[in-house]
Amino acid sequence: MSADPKLPETPASEPYQPKIDRRTALTWVGVVGAALAVGTGVVVYGPKTGGGKAVAAKGYGTDPKLNPPEKAPWPRIMTQGQLQASAHLADFVLPASGPAPSASALGVPDFIDEWVSAPYPDQVKDRPVILDGLKWLEDEARGRYRTGFNDLTSEQRRIVLGLLAPFPATSPQGHFFRRIRSLTISAYYTTPAGFRDIGYIGNVARAADPGPSDAVKAHVEGELKKLGL
Repeated sequence: MSADPKLPETPASEPYQPKIDRRTALTWVGVVGAALAVGTGVVVYGPKTGGGKAVAAKGYGTDPKLNPPEKAPWPRIMTQGQLQASAHLADFVLPASGPAPSASALGVPDFIDEWVSAPYPDQVKDRPVILDGLKWLEDEARGRYRTGFNDLTSEQRRIVLGLLAPFPATSPQGHFFRRIRSLTISAYYTTPAGFRDIGYIGNVARAADPGPSDAVKAHVEGELKKLGL
């Protein structure tokens, strides 16, 4: 782990392998805020789809059930290089820390790919922001080190990624970094590992409810007395 908290260590250049199936990724999209109730009308992608042509895709309406789970009404559009860059960026935002796994270990890049691929308004709006941001990382890496972003050393990637944070939110780079940071954090903390990392213990059945502690009850009594109750 880097000594500089603003520049956490990024992962080694190991090829990113998908961690979650499409059903899980689509569930994450729904939880993080995709417009699942847009309907089943055909939506046409804009011109920027990771280098391919505009694609007509059909949403799945309000029912996220997919059977088999690898099927979906639209294709994922990120290239392997973009997916790999997203893994480095996700782990820059949320690296492994103690027992908490890194964002890429939980499959956050698959979620990012699903997010930019979905044909709903919020995702269509974010697509050029994220894909252009990944292109900026690639161009910056080649301009500084004469090699692609994914081929940089860990230290070189840290330097390039560290350039993003100071950009103002109104700049393309600043908007990109803040958006993908928000998506990464939101997706991470919908997982069981994310719940454990923040100490969340909801959704756990209990045999009995012990009620509030004596300290809590004493505090409440004190506040009530102040109010004359």
